Amino acid sequence: MLVSNSFSLAERSWAHHLDWVASSDTTKADSLFRNAWARFVNTVGKRELPRLDREMAGLNYRIPTPGLKSAGGLVYTSVEVPGFTLRYTTDGNEPTVRSAVVNGPISARGTVRVAAFNASGRKGNTASLALP
Repeated sequence: MLVSNSFSLAERSWAHHLDWVASSDTTKADSLFRNAWARFVNTVGKRELPRLDREMAGLNYRIPTPGLKSAGGLVYTSVEVPGFTLRYTTDGNEPTVRSAVVNGPISARGTVRVAAFNASGRKGNTASLALP
């Protein structure tokens, strides 16, 4: 994600001391890193990308493709950057802005297709999973 990489570079240019680098305790360093990463992706996905959508309409950044996992007859979804709306279909058709919103595990048979949408309705790549 080019915009995310630009945000990452800017973040490192002005950010305070990197706590996780200075920690000699690897467990603590890992926890500090995970917390910093969570703050960063939440800021990008929930504040900065929506701001760019408002202020720079038509900016073409990459919307992440959802991850899909089948377990126990359910499809679980994830997305690497929060702030996007995941929408799905269970009939094999491409998701649209009118498709059902993912609100937890999806119970379905056949082909489940999921895509992330930004606040203005632009769609990223679709992930699909065929279920028995």
